[in-house]
Amino acid sequence: MSTSFEVFPTSKKELKCDEIIEYSAKLFRDFLKRKNISYKIDITAREVTADNKVSKRPLSLVKNENCHTVFNLNEEGEVYVFYHKFTELDKTFWYEEMQRNKNAQCMQERIVANLDVGYSWDVKRTMGQPAIVSLYYGYLAIAIAGLTDGIIYSDDGAWDYSIFPIDGIAFEMKYLNCEKISDTMVKSNVNKWLGVLKNSNVGIN
Repeated sequence: MSTSFEVFPTSKKELKCDEIIEYSAKLFRDFLKRKNISYKIDITAREVTADNKVSKRPLSLVKNENCHTVFNLNEEGEVYVFYHKFTELDKTFWYEEMQRNKNAQCMQERIVANLDVGYSWDVKRTMGQPAIVSLYYGYLAIAIAGLTDGIIYSDDGAWDYSIFPIDGIAFEMKYLNCEKISDTMVKSNVNKWLGVLKNSNVGIN
């Protein structure tokens, strides 16, 4: 099993893996410092094709459904980013979501802009990843959204569904903020993962 944040860009900007790493790592380091947690953050990226060929230093985030980008954190665990080109079903989903979801109604202009772009990325973590990865991967999604003026959505339990879709910058203010989490399971998991890191406090950010 896995959980994922879907990122819907509103611009076709070519995303460099290095800038995504730099942005997401800064967000995560700032969060850890606010929590008085000292933890080494070392992120690398590689691209994997359908036949398992690997590019160790991909320049750009994947834009091919036959490949995916892997972000490795401290050689402890990984986050996977998959490219998805829209079909008619995706367009139908958004139109239906805008009819029933007040957040989507407020984001209508940007949803339409994303439909014009025509693709999204799934930022996915598998179950059983270490606490550091389980906390970090939301910042990876925020970085991708922030760099493309995108919006974030999830309905598979990655976060509290009631806030989605949401602007990437706005999500940064809510992500890992236990005071703003209404989903009890999400809150419990975040507190558990933070407890693991506080008890380890290894390395230097």
